[in-house]
Amino acid sequence: MGAIFFYIFIFFVGYYGSNVLNMLTVRPIVTNRFIAALFPVYGIAVAHAYMIVSRPLPQGKDVSVDFALLEFVALPLVVVTMLAVYMMWNSKGSQEEQTGSSTSDDVVGGAEPSETAIEQPEHQSTAASPETTEPAAEKGETKKP
Repeated sequence: MGAIFFYIFIFFVGYYGSNVLNMLTVRPIVTNRFIAALFPVYGIAVAHAYMIVSRPLPQGKDVSVDFALLEFVALPLVVVTMLAVYMMWNSKGSQEEQTGSSTSDDVVGGAEPSETAIEQPEHQSTAASPETTEPAAEKGETKKP
């Protein structure tokens, strides 16, 4: 049980570490903090597995190397990976809800923001070009004495 809490702690250290890294840089480097937080977890898991395999097991415990790897490395990795996937899925749903509510607030006068952006350049171009739209026949008539 202690190994699971240790790996969860390492996950959150990696998660908030990537958040701090993104705040310190001008442009965000880490786009998916949940997956980025798994890298230190897997790195420590490999080091932990190496220590279990290369060192002799405690004398008082009647466990095999396979059981120790399963209980102290594989099980916490599965739990932390499932936690990361769940948190990523849960945050995706909340982001969709936020974008859905903000699009209804941006509508002005019953028109979509993209429609108003298209209409504005048309008004500016027609207001600035009345002199250039005169027919050539009218210009020629004004020059005759």
